[in-house]
Amino acid sequence: MKALYIPTALLIAIMVFSLWVGRYVEQRTDDWISLLEQVEETAAGENWTEAGERLRAAYEDWDANQEFFHTILEHDELDEAESLFAGALAVCEQEDDGEFHVLLAQLTKQMHVLAETQSVSVKNIL
Repeated sequence: MKALYIPTALLIAIMVFSLWVGRYVEQRTDDWISLLEQVEETAAGENWTEAGERLRAAYEDWDANQEFFHTILEHDELDEAESLFAGALAVCEQEDDGEFHVLLAQLTKQMHVLAETQSVSVKNIL
């Protein structure tokens, strides 16, 4: 019976860590989505300088978390978000309203995808 204590404790620790990671990713992506919504509102008001500053701030916050995220998330999903950030920053500098809103929508969707990949759901378990 004692032989089961260590494997059971390890299994519980792994499960708790997995649940924490899922919640952490969800919280961080919610933060970034909120920042992107602020960028969207600022750009809609034709204030491109402030929109660019807010987008750069969102990117810097995103970039500060990449070392940890690269250890727990699929790299392709992170690379896609990175590309969308780069595209949105470039288009913001050009003040291309239509393309900017499309890229922000895609970036927001990508944040939802990142959160979904770590959520506790039947789809992810199976």
